Amino acid sequence: MKKRWLSSLFLMFFLVYFCNYINATNQTDTLTIEDYYAMSLEELMDIEVISASKIMQKQSDAPNIITAIPINKINHFGSLSINEVLYYQPGFHPSYDYERRTIGFRGMFEGWNNNHYLMLIDGIPYNDNLYGTAYTWEITPLIFTKSLEIIRGAGGALYGTCAMNGVITLNTNNADDFDEFGIIRLRREFQNSQIYDFALGNENKKFGMVLSFSHYETDGNEYESYDDSSRIDSNGELIKTKTFDQRSNSYLFAKIYGKDKLEGLSFQFHEQHWNFSTGHGWLFKIPDQPESMKEYRRIFVLKYTTEKDRLFNWESAIKYQKHGIDWNMRYNVDGGSDKWFFYPKGLSEYLKTDAQDIWARLQCEVNLNNHSIITGVEGDIFLYNGDQEHTSNLEMNNWNTNPDTFFTTYNLDPWFEYIDDRPVKNAAIYMQYVSPKFFNKLQVTLSGRYDHMFFTYDSNLNNDTTQLKDKNYGMFTPRAAVVLSLNRNLSLKAIFGQAFRTPTPAEMFGSNTYTLASNIEEIEPEKSTNFDLGLNWTINGNINLKLNGYWVNFENIIAYSTVNTNLSTNVFSQETAGFEAEIQMVYNSFTGFFNYSFAKRLDEEITDTTIAVSKNTVTWTPSSTFNIGLFYNYRDFYTTFLFHYQGKVKRRESDYYSGMEEFRPKSVDSWINMDFKLAYKITSKIELGIAVKNLTNENRFIVKNYAYPFDYKLEKRSFLIDLLFRF
Repeated sequence: MKKRWLSSLFLMFFLVYFCNYINATNQTDTLTIEDYYAMSLEELMDIEVISASKIMQKQSDAPNIITAIPINKINHFGSLSINEVLYYQPGFHPSYDYERRTIGFRGMFEGWNNNHYLMLIDGIPYNDNLYGTAYTWEITPLIFTKSLEIIRGAGGALYGTCAMNGVITLNTNNADDFDEFGIIRLRREFQNSQIYDFALGNENKKFGMVLSFSHYETDGNEYESYDDSSRIDSNGELIKTKTFDQRSNSYLFAKIYGKDKLEGLSFQFHEQHWNFSTGHGWLFKIPDQPESMKEYRRIFVLKYTTEKDRLFNWESAIKYQKHGIDWNMRYNVDGGSDKWFFYPKGLSEYLKTDAQDIWARLQCEVNLNNHSIITGVEGDIFLYNGDQEHTSNLEMNNWNTNPDTFFTTYNLDPWFEYIDDRPVKNAAIYMQYVSPKFFNKLQVTLSGRYDHMFFTYDSNLNNDTTQLKDKNYGMFTPRAAVVLSLNRNLSLKAIFGQAFRTPTPAEMFGSNTYTLASNIEEIEPEKSTNFDLGLNWTINGNINLKLNGYWVNFENIIAYSTVNTNLSTNVFSQETAGFEAEIQMVYNSFTGFFNYSFAKRLDEEITDTTIAVSKNTVTWTPSSTFNIGLFYNYRDFYTTFLFHYQGKVKRRESDYYSGMEEFRPKSVDSWINMDFKLAYKITSKIELGIAVKNLTNENRFIVKNYAYPFDYKLEKRSFLIDLLFRF
């Protein structure tokens, strides 16, 4: 891998420094590992959350099914990303689409192009402005995070678009969250991966500052696999080709925050770069030539919040985001073909472009006699101003090229030509009422939000102003929640909520390209209606039980339609019910959790005639999952163990064609995964751990939806050294 020698040199330098530091450290330091890691069950349950209602509440009082996880618990288990944390939470499970690791939820398949999660960082939405994606895989590090909040289900009543399957909140560190000055963390996988993190903070009477940097690179999970290119050997048999999964990313985070008279004022800067490969290829044809896929995001946030313990509070925030892409894509191999053309020199496309958006919020809160009322307005403007470069060996402006001309490179018109130099605007207003605890037992939360997206587009892509059209989407999303505290240890929740997701620019405006196919005239927002009924019971000082039953009706799911040449359009509507059970235990130096999730399909409608309907069976995702997590510490050692069971995944009847059984079975078998970590606190400042992923080296597969001759194979067993230094 590129720069591996530099990484190794850095690691050697750091180890030398470590040795010197160990010799100079007083080994009689009175701090113990318990000072860093031990948390009682009461402390775990009492971790306050803010994302559920925008006011600080205990998890048991929050008007959502919500979990809060401190960063030290995440580090215990060696999780490398938000995805890996979610995989072991109730309702979630590992999924995969194209090259991307995704998160399935409650019996719903989650695709590459439109995950249904909203990511917040300190309460500010951070989803991508092109695809609406929450970046939950390793390109978003956790080094600058002190805790993670996970809402399961609809969050649209407060947060608007994308908050359909959940809201994921990262609460960032301040300087006083560090042990002293900062941390450095080095992780090196024996096979092919390395992660370097550092974070530091400092403050005085007026200001505080936090700075962090993370770098990750890996050769990825590359293996021999069939694809959809129909390449054959000399015997006429389909051949296997090596997938491509090399990827890397870097993330710079900086935060400045005020103190004393400037308390509540903060500024954040995020600079994010990542490179990736396309796995089985953009169109499931493993490339025969190297690709170059690069992206970056640059985000600035200015925020001011008044103190929370006042009669009247207010918050204002503004965010600027720029997302750039630099893609050199290989869609088809030399001599390849599709239903339109034969490609003697294959099919390639190069795109270099960017888009920007400006988002702002003004929010007011009134607290009177334990009644809380929050009102707010938000606005967003999305801006696209053409491409820096856009070329292909296929003329994609009019799609009428003679195949004999594929030796020519064509300059292509703008990627989002429908809205070139025409902004897309969204305005929203929301309100929430939180009651006091009536009779010290019953609390009611009522929320509602209205969003309105509007824009003008060129309907014929001919720059004729007489062909301009206006389009708008309006959506109201309510929430009503009742929390009944029967006693100090037992509470019940009933939650009704809705959420939506407006079509994203990539789904509405793609033109002159093979990357996207748009349906701007007919595409409609996705919508979900949820009902949750939950129980939270602290059985004694050592055991907590959570039970949750849910019903969700998901309408107008946007996906790639195979009958319409991968057009992004509304394909599915699904109704699902199920339950989630979770136990958390704490006993002396032992901590553990167990959870089980089950989903049952109640109904389904599909507009794509090439996809078989499955009205009463969950397909493409497991209907059941089971997780165990165990943590134990003894003096200066601790060990953790994770177990994940993923049930059998059923396919649809349309996922086959004649002879398909030779390449993959009728269903994807259930599998288990076990991870193990052992760590030793060398001094109060230095911790060394070794982690084993996929301990039993299990063959694990994730379903590939639709009729393709392969499934996604997950990583084999790996070993990882984890070195943590506090300074």
